[in-house]
Amino acid sequence: MNAGGDIVLEHSSGASLLLLRASLTGRLEDFARRQAERIMAPLGFAKLGEPQHFKATNEEWVQYEIHGNRLSEHRRILYRIFRRPSGLFELVYENSEDRFDQLLTETQEIASSLQTILQAPAPGRRVRVRR
Repeated sequence: MNAGGDIVLEHSSGASLLLLRASLTGRLEDFARRQAERIMAPLGFAKLGEPQHFKATNEEWVQYEIHGNRLSEHRRILYRIFRRPSGLFELVYENSEDRFDQLLTETQEIASSLQTILQAPAPGRRVRVRR
């Protein structure tokens, strides 16, 4: 967990996972598009996939897949913003193109379990009252 309260995990294979609480401004679809474009900006030869959208009673998400290059390595990124009763979260999973699917299921399970950490309010400062 970094100082801003975001969770960053790095795998020995070079894969990474970023999970953070989000503050929505505007429509979920528009926000997701802007964030996906921001994430893909530093990549070389980047391509943004078509958005996927899911909505149910207690959950909604929009996701994009991004393909591009970091230096000479082909990378694949999954960006997903999802709304749950407990809040709004962003997930960014990045791995090499050829190893992306190997850790995808585990990444989603880890992200689900880590949401509880992000849901808890930040510990406040305790103030002692003198009498």
